[in-house]
Amino acid sequence: MREIQDRVWRIDWKIEPQTEITLKGIAFEARRRAKEDFDDPVWRGIAEAADRRREILTRYRTGAGTWYACVELTRWDIGRSGGEITKMVHEQCNSKKEAEETAQRLLAEHAKYFTVETSVEAGIVCELEWEDD
Repeated sequence: MREIQDRVWRIDWKIEPQTEITLKGIAFEARRRAKEDFDDPVWRGIAEAADRRREILTRYRTGAGTWYACVELTRWDIGRSGGEITKMVHEQCNSKKEAEETAQRLLAEHAKYFTVETSVEAGIVCELEWEDD
């Protein structure tokens, strides 16, 4: 399973940095290959992964859909070689702009917890990414 998992991650690493246009082509070609190869589920999966990544990029470009603003507090060990998330706060938002403003507010509210040992990090993600987490 580890070897298979490594190969799956490699596919994802190749899909991740592609543009929306390239991802559309990857999905098209993967579906074509699936049809030629007795409806191969691996190629169908690659097509679905490319479609999903393209939709995520589209959401970031347009700001459409549901978004989540979140702030994480991470307590780091003394050598900062590892850390543990001690608190995560999130809010659902109706747009990317609203999520950005909410993340800024949450960051300001939680900045008081920042220390040498604790980092405070804000971020936003669309609902497709949130479902994965």
